[in-house]
Amino acid sequence: MYDVTIIGYGPVGAMLAALLGARGRKVLVVERDTQVYPMPRAVHLDHEVFRLISLVNADKAVMDISRPTSAYDFETADGDLLMGFKPSKGLAPTGYPWSNLFHQPTLERAMRADVARYPNVDVRLGVEFRSYDVSQPDHVKVTLSDDPGNPVETRYLVGCDGGRSQVRRQAGIAMDDMDFNEPWVVVDVLLAKGMDSLHDASRQICDPHRPVTSIPIGNGRHRWEFMLLPDEADTDMTTPQMLESLITPQLPDGISMSQIEVERCAVYTFHGVFAERWREGRVLIAGDAAHQMPPFMGQGLCSGVRDAANMAWKLDAVLAGDAAETLLDSIQPEREPQIRFITETAIGMGQVVCTHDIEQAAARDKEMCVGAREDRISDMPGLPPVEAGGDNTPNAGLPLAKDDGLDAAAVYQPILIVRSKDNAPDTNTASRIPGLHVAWLEGEGALEDPAGLLATQLAEADALLARPDKIIFGTGKADDLTAAYARYLETGHGKAA
Repeated sequence: MYDVTIIGYGPVGAMLAALLGARGRKVLVVERDTQVYPMPRAVHLDHEVFRLISLVNADKAVMDISRPTSAYDFETADGDLLMGFKPSKGLAPTGYPWSNLFHQPTLERAMRADVARYPNVDVRLGVEFRSYDVSQPDHVKVTLSDDPGNPVETRYLVGCDGGRSQVRRQAGIAMDDMDFNEPWVVVDVLLAKGMDSLHDASRQICDPHRPVTSIPIGNGRHRWEFMLLPDEADTDMTTPQMLESLITPQLPDGISMSQIEVERCAVYTFHGVFAERWREGRVLIAGDAAHQMPPFMGQGLCSGVRDAANMAWKLDAVLAGDAAETLLDSIQPEREPQIRFITETAIGMGQVVCTHDIEQAAARDKEMCVGAREDRISDMPGLPPVEAGGDNTPNAGLPLAKDDGLDAAAVYQPILIVRSKDNAPDTNTASRIPGLHVAWLEGEGALEDPAGLLATQLAEADALLARPDKIIFGTGKADDLTAAYARYLETGHGKAA
């Protein structure tokens, strides 16, 4: 019997499989396709998610082909700046660039390479999920296309099978629609040899005649997204003639269509939807199966990876008997508020972009193009902290090349950080939390903290406790923190002060 069966082997399913595999769980992954989808889809990773993929050894491969974002500009049809966002300088406290453009197939191949290290993880490619049966109280029977007469038995089933999730549909989980549905054609191109990018900043061109997104992915790749007009059909948008008419006006002076090659074009409807429930007994959903958002914040894939990082350690704790099953009920209330914030912010950005009305666009431009250009530029929007936790724990071992920081010490385990070894909790206190790693900032064997990031986070407190997914559970006295965390494992509720 499997501990967990995962339907879908995209980045969310692969992340979940790798994290569970590393913890020794017997896992089955089912994917209808026979290989990684070769074309780019998501193109943005923030620093927190870059840090999370390092837990499955995918960060270095992605770093080699990624490009830090320099700016994100919303422009009028005439090129004036409506609003702009810039990441902070240098590396984030996680040890990675704040905002990054990347190539998704490279990420997925790196994740799958990590999964392949674990003999306890089985992967079935070219196999379709058919149905599941929850008539037994302690496991799920899953019927698959390769052997429908012999259902797979598993303790938990997780649907990471995308926006059209069959797992979600069979669970009878309805979707809450935020009433934002806009069709766009997405065009990915390869640039001629020797060309890295067409321009520096990512751009939203808020032209009422045709809103356009232009993203310099780097490493010879570029993406455009063109909004469909009300009278256009999906099939009109992907002909060579239409693509040339869309792309040519966007090319910089001196660049022609002969210098680019269309790699992929597809029509997508950008929308915001949420599953009403993420769990139905022993069946759970994550990623696009649980939520979908417009791309204007670049957080779709990021949110799914965060889901997997939140879910994996909780499944493991429940399966090990170290936590009550009610801990699984904490996943949605912890993750959904942040995702709703992202989606609502993205819809707000989309409403700036997605107008065909010339008079409304003119009024928008007049209202927003006020004052000096630099006054319309702000920091990249941050994300609210997770419920039952707080911000991400800084990764003390900076810069990126160092392998002796907090993440190298704790990897995907809870960690209690105290000021010195003398402040470390006794064995009984530490044993309240299975797998707890204890580290200190002063004295022999101290965790390196060259920039003082952990010391700053600790402030005047005696200790800081972080969850396996790098979320700070709380600061305070070590005894109080471990007691609060033990209660959290039993109830799925509450957090330390």
